[in-house]
Amino acid sequence: MNEIYTTFAALYDAAFNWEVEGEVGAISGLSGLERGRVLEPMCGSGRLLRGFAASGFDTVGVDASAEMLALAERHYEDQGYQGTWIRADVRDFSLDEACDLAVCPINSLAHLPTEADMLAHLNALSRNLYEGSSYWVQLDLYDPGATGAREEWEFDYLGESVLTQWARTGSHDGMETHVTRFVFPDGRVIEETYEMKVWNYTSWQRLLNRSPFQLSAAYEPGSFNPLTVSGALNSERLFWQQLVKLH
Repeated sequence: MNEIYTTFAALYDAAFNWEVEGEVGAISGLSGLERGRVLEPMCGSGRLLRGFAASGFDTVGVDASAEMLALAERHYEDQGYQGTWIRADVRDFSLDEACDLAVCPINSLAHLPTEADMLAHLNALSRNLYEGSSYWVQLDLYDPGATGAREEWEFDYLGESVLTQWARTGSHDGMETHVTRFVFPDGRVIEETYEMKVWNYTSWQRLLNRSPFQLSAAYEPGSFNPLTVSGALNSERLFWQQLVKLH
């Protein structure tokens, strides 16, 4: 497991601590839910789940990182929320009660390295969702080989302004190499290199056809304006996909 999700979990938590109220309202509204039980696999520190908890939903977070789950629980305690936290492999887990909705943002699913891993994950999600429930995911779809993409932004961490730098540096055999760097004002740098699975529209639809889910709709990030479900989704970035459990 990458150190940014364990040793440096608090740093990662601060870097991605942005507002989620709009996403929560759009996802719950488009799913036809005012209340219910929301599941987030790869939940990390529970950023998105906190938004659902604030809106009155029951929440369940599943993650392999004990450090991330401890942060999630601490955030909930600080804000007076109740939640369920489970340390487990998202490819094989079972809950004591099914959920009405599931969410997985910011390309977390691309950490699953093979088609078999993704299919196992979708089957595990299906076992823990009611029939007809939606699984909302952000998973970029594009053809591999597009290197050179990069982003950077600043965030506050323990009273310091830290710079986050992310870059896509290479690709091979359907995987990409990504680099994330945290640069402190005194020049200290924390850097992590990791591999991400690449999906395009065709390979993703082919896998979904073997799964219990159907890609029902797609939406732009932020605005949630609808997108056409077609090959035109290739190269869309951090858009939302609404997968519906069929069986």
